[in-house]
Amino acid sequence: MRRYLYRCPVCRTTSPVCRSRAELKAESAGHRAALHGGHYPDDEVHGEVDRRGRWYADLSFIAAVQARLADAYADIPDPTGMGRRLWADALSWLTLTATAAAALWCTTTALQP
Repeated sequence: MRRYLYRCPVCRTTSPVCRSRAELKAESAGHRAALHGGHYPDDEVHGEVDRRGRWYADLSFIAAVQARLADAYADIPDPTGMGRRLWADALSWLTLTATAAAALWCTTTALQP
């Protein structure tokens, strides 16, 4: 499930979490219309965030991939409802590590004479 935030630098406020781009667009348009007369504030920020509220654009490549994987794994239904984020983080790191090991193995195998 995708999560989006809108940040106004003039008012120094951040919107509640929006679940779709359409909801984000309505939130930002409503804020601009109500408080700024429809004008766009300078350095206005809007975009996708992870479950911890971190902007994906601010994360490094590996951290962004890990956060997206953890979010995707955390969206898988857990019948017990216990330890959901921890196993999702662990599984995302395991996926990244296994992918890196497989890529390294394929590269070394291909380069051998």
